[in-house]
Amino acid sequence: MRVEAKICGLGWPEDARVAEEAGADYLGVVFAPSPRQRSEREARQIWRDSEARRVGVFVDAEEGQVVEIARNLDLAVVQLHGSESRDYCQRLAGAGNWAVWKAVRIASDTRLEAALEPYAECVGGILLEGWSPHGHGGVGAGFDWSLAERLRDAWPPDVLLVLAGGLNPENVAEAIERIQPDVVDVSSGVETAPGMKNPDAVWAFVEAVRGAGG
Repeated sequence: MRVEAKICGLGWPEDARVAEEAGADYLGVVFAPSPRQRSEREARQIWRDSEARRVGVFVDAEEGQVVEIARNLDLAVVQLHGSESRDYCQRLAGAGNWAVWKAVRIASDTRLEAALEPYAECVGGILLEGWSPHGHGGVGAGFDWSLAERLRDAWPPDVLLVLAGGLNPENVAEAIERIQPDVVDVSSGVETAPGMKNPDAVWAFVEAVRGAGG
Protein backbone atom coordinates (compact mmCIF):
# COMPACT_ATOMS: atom_id res chain seq x y z
CA MET A 1 0.00 0.00 0.00
CA ARG A 2 1.39 3.40 -0.97
CA VAL A 3 0.83 6.00 1.72
CA GLU A 4 0.68 9.57 0.45
CA ALA A 5 2.35 12.51 2.19
CA LYS A 6 0.83 15.94 2.73
CA ILE A 7 2.76 18.98 3.90
CA CYS A 8 0.33 21.56 5.26
CA GLY A 9 0.45 25.12 6.52
CA LEU A 10 2.72 26.29 3.72
CA GLY A 11 3.50 29.97 3.92
CA TRP A 12 5.98 30.70 1.15
CA PRO A 13 6.70 29.59 -2.42
CA GLU A 14 10.05 28.21 -1.28
CA ASP A 15 8.29 25.93 1.22
CA ALA A 16 6.09 24.53 -1.54
CA ARG A 17 9.10 24.00 -3.79
CA VAL A 18 10.99 22.10 -1.09
CA ALA A 19 7.98 19.97 -0.23
CA GLU A 20 7.37 19.05 -3.86
CA GLU A 21 11.04 18.30 -4.49
CA ALA A 22 10.99 16.04 -1.43
CA GLY A 23 8.14 14.12 -2.99
CA ALA A 24 5.04 15.35 -1.17
CA ASP A 25 1.78 14.34 -2.84
CA TYR A 26 -0.33 17.17 -1.39
CA LEU A 27 0.54 20.78 -0.56
CA GLY A 28 -1.75 22.52 1.90
CA VAL A 29 -2.46 26.19 2.53
CA VAL A 30 -4.57 27.43 5.44
CA PHE A 31 -7.31 29.97 4.70
CA ALA A 32 -8.74 29.97 8.23
CA PRO A 33 -7.68 32.30 11.07
CA SER A 34 -4.33 30.93 12.19
CA PRO A 35 -0.67 31.97 12.45
CA ARG A 36 -0.37 30.14 9.11
CA GLN A 37 -3.32 31.83 7.41
CA ARG A 38 -2.76 33.03 3.87
CA SER A 39 -4.93 34.99 1.44
CA GLU A 40 -6.06 33.76 -1.94
CA ARG A 41 -3.47 35.98 -3.60
CA GLU A 42 -0.69 34.63 -1.37
CA ALA A 43 -1.79 31.05 -1.98
CA ARG A 44 -1.61 31.60 -5.72
CA GLN A 45 2.03 32.64 -5.31
CA ILE A 46 2.82 29.72 -2.99
CA TRP A 47 1.48 27.23 -5.54
CA ARG A 48 2.57 29.06 -8.68
CA ASP A 49 5.19 26.49 -9.77
CA SER A 50 3.63 23.46 -8.13
CA GLU A 51 2.21 20.37 -9.78
CA ALA A 52 1.34 18.53 -6.57
CA ARG A 53 -2.32 18.40 -5.52
CA ARG A 54 -3.49 21.58 -3.81
CA VAL A 55 -5.36 21.44 -0.52
CA GLY A 56 -7.19 24.39 0.99
CA VAL A 57 -7.90 24.31 4.72
CA PHE A 58 -11.05 26.03 6.02
CA VAL A 59 -12.82 26.35 9.39
CA ASP A 60 -16.56 27.08 9.40
CA ALA A 61 -16.19 29.32 6.35
CA GLU A 62 -19.10 30.68 4.35
CA GLU A 63 -19.93 28.10 1.71
CA GLY A 64 -19.79 30.47 -1.23
CA GLN A 65 -16.35 31.70 -0.19
CA VAL A 66 -14.99 28.15 -0.09
CA VAL A 67 -16.40 27.38 -3.54
CA GLU A 68 -14.96 30.59 -4.99
CA ILE A 69 -11.47 29.93 -3.63
CA ALA A 70 -11.58 26.29 -4.66
CA ARG A 71 -12.53 27.21 -8.22
CA ASN A 72 -10.13 30.13 -8.53
CA LEU A 73 -7.15 28.14 -7.25
CA ASP A 74 -8.02 24.78 -8.81
CA LEU A 75 -8.03 22.95 -5.49
CA ALA A 76 -7.86 19.16 -5.51
CA VAL A 77 -9.08 18.96 -1.91
CA VAL A 78 -11.18 21.15 0.36
CA GLN A 79 -10.25 20.28 3.95
CA LEU A 80 -12.72 21.25 6.67
CA HIS A 81 -11.68 21.61 10.31
CA GLY A 82 -14.68 23.23 11.95
CA SER A 83 -18.17 22.16 12.96
CA GLU A 84 -19.37 21.81 9.37
CA SER A 85 -22.50 19.70 9.08
CA ARG A 86 -23.11 16.65 6.94
CA ASP A 87 -25.36 18.74 4.65
CA TYR A 88 -22.66 21.40 4.28
CA CYS A 89 -20.14 18.72 3.29
CA GLN A 90 -22.55 17.15 0.80
CA ARG A 91 -23.29 20.47 -0.87
CA LEU A 92 -19.62 21.37 -1.07
CA ALA A 93 -18.71 17.97 -2.50
CA GLY A 94 -21.28 18.48 -5.25
CA ALA A 95 -20.24 22.03 -6.08
CA GLY A 96 -17.09 21.27 -8.01
CA ASN A 97 -14.45 18.81 -9.12
CA TRP A 98 -12.66 18.51 -5.79
CA ALA A 99 -12.62 16.08 -2.91
CA VAL A 100 -13.87 17.06 0.54
CA TRP A 101 -11.95 15.91 3.62
CA LYS A 102 -13.57 16.40 7.02
CA ALA A 103 -11.41 16.60 10.12
CA VAL A 104 -12.57 14.79 13.26
CA ARG A 105 -10.92 15.87 16.51
CA ILE A 106 -10.34 13.03 18.94
CA ALA A 107 -10.25 13.36 22.73
CA SER A 108 -9.81 10.59 25.29
CA ASP A 109 -13.58 10.15 25.63
CA THR A 110 -14.42 10.38 21.91
CA ARG A 111 -16.63 7.60 20.57
CA LEU A 112 -14.86 7.46 17.25
CA GLU A 113 -17.46 5.42 15.38
CA ALA A 114 -20.18 7.91 16.34
CA ALA A 115 -17.97 10.87 15.41
CA LEU A 116 -17.29 9.45 11.94
CA GLU A 117 -20.77 8.24 11.11
CA PRO A 118 -22.30 11.57 9.96
CA TYR A 119 -19.60 12.04 7.32
CA ALA A 120 -18.74 8.54 6.12
CA GLU A 121 -21.06 8.65 3.10
CA CYS A 122 -20.61 12.26 2.01
CA VAL A 123 -16.86 12.97 1.98
CA GLY A 124 -13.85 11.57 0.19
CA GLY A 125 -11.63 11.55 3.26
CA ILE A 126 -11.81 11.78 7.04
CA LEU A 127 -8.85 13.34 8.80
CA LEU A 128 -8.10 12.23 12.35
CA GLU A 129 -6.35 14.67 14.68
CA GLY A 130 -6.14 15.23 18.40
CA TRP A 131 -8.33 17.62 20.30
CA SER A 132 -6.67 20.81 21.51
CA PRO A 133 -7.99 23.86 23.37
CA HIS A 134 -5.78 26.02 21.15
CA GLY A 135 -7.85 25.79 18.00
CA HIS A 136 -8.57 23.71 14.93
CA GLY A 137 -5.81 22.06 12.96
CA GLY A 138 -2.07 22.66 12.77
CA VAL A 139 -1.58 22.71 16.53
CA GLY A 140 0.23 19.38 16.59
CA ALA A 141 -2.23 17.67 18.91
CA GLY A 142 -1.83 13.91 18.87
CA PHE A 143 -4.23 11.28 20.13
CA ASP A 144 -4.36 7.66 21.25
CA TRP A 145 -3.56 5.76 18.05
CA SER A 146 -5.14 2.60 19.43
CA LEU A 147 -8.55 4.19 18.82
CA ALA A 148 -7.85 4.33 15.09
CA GLU A 149 -6.17 0.91 15.05
CA ARG A 150 -9.32 -0.75 16.32
CA LEU A 151 -11.43 0.97 13.70
CA ARG A 152 -9.21 0.44 10.64
CA ASP A 153 -10.68 -2.87 9.48
CA ALA A 154 -14.19 -1.39 9.49
CA TRP A 155 -13.21 1.87 7.79
CA PRO A 156 -15.48 2.81 4.84
CA PRO A 157 -13.71 1.47 1.74
CA ASP A 158 -14.30 4.56 -0.40
CA VAL A 159 -13.17 7.08 2.22
CA LEU A 160 -9.50 7.97 2.69
CA LEU A 161 -8.12 7.72 6.20
CA VAL A 162 -5.98 10.83 6.63
CA LEU A 163 -3.83 10.78 9.76
CA ALA A 164 -2.67 14.07 11.30
CA GLY A 165 -1.94 15.55 14.70
CA GLY A 166 1.43 15.15 16.38
CA LEU A 167 3.21 13.55 13.44
CA ASN A 168 6.88 14.26 12.76
CA PRO A 169 9.82 12.58 10.98
CA GLU A 170 10.57 10.46 14.04
CA ASN A 171 7.15 8.88 14.59
CA VAL A 172 5.45 8.78 11.19
CA ALA A 173 6.81 5.34 10.26
CA GLU A 174 5.35 3.86 13.44
CA ALA A 175 2.03 5.60 12.76
CA ILE A 176 1.92 4.10 9.27
CA GLU A 177 2.74 0.62 10.56
CA ARG A 178 0.08 0.75 13.27
CA ILE A 179 -2.80 2.54 11.55
CA GLN A 180 -2.17 1.97 7.82
CA PRO A 181 -3.53 5.37 6.77
CA ASP A 182 -4.00 6.39 3.17
CA VAL A 183 -2.47 9.84 3.76
CA VAL A 184 -0.26 11.28 6.51
CA ASP A 185 -0.48 15.02 7.11
CA VAL A 186 2.11 17.18 8.86
CA SER A 187 2.39 20.89 9.59
CA SER A 188 3.88 21.89 12.94
CA GLY A 189 5.96 18.69 13.05
CA VAL A 190 8.26 20.03 10.32
CA GLU A 191 8.46 23.67 11.47
CA THR A 192 10.94 25.83 13.31
CA ALA A 193 8.10 28.32 14.06
CA PRO A 194 4.45 28.56 12.99
CA GLY A 195 4.43 28.84 9.23
CA MET A 196 8.21 28.47 8.91
CA LYS A 197 9.04 25.06 7.43
CA ASN A 198 12.37 23.38 8.12
CA PRO A 199 13.56 21.97 4.76
CA ASP A 200 15.57 19.19 6.40
CA ALA A 201 12.54 18.12 8.45
CA VAL A 202 10.29 18.18 5.38
CA TRP A 203 12.68 15.92 3.51
CA ALA A 204 13.08 13.64 6.53
CA PHE A 205 9.31 13.33 6.92
CA VAL A 206 8.68 12.37 3.29
CA GLU A 207 11.64 9.97 3.28
CA ALA A 208 10.29 8.30 6.43
CA VAL A 209 6.89 7.90 4.74
CA ARG A 210 8.50 6.33 1.68
CA GLY A 211 10.67 4.08 3.86
CA ALA A 212 7.58 2.83 5.64
CA GLY A 213 6.06 1.63 2.41
CA GLY A 214 4.68 4.94 1.25
